[in-house]
Amino acid sequence: MIKLAMVKVDKILRDGNYRSKMILQVHDELIFDLALDEKDALIPLITEAMETALALPHNVPAKADSGTGNNWLEAH
Repeated sequence: MIKLAMVKVDKILRDGNYRSKMILQVHDELIFDLALDEKDALIPLITEAMETALALPHNVPAKADSGTGNNWLEAH
């Protein structure tokens, strides 16, 4: 599921010609070097890509959360 989300997010970043970069995957998390002026546009797009990467049986929703900070700890 995370790999499918990564493919979708990569397409969003490339097609939108964004400066932000997906830099790391940690289990079910994706870490980005996020350009601050792109934050408001990208976070909803990335969240949707992660939540819709794979349809789960019985319409079980997949929920993705986001956080920002100067480092991984602050983002939690």
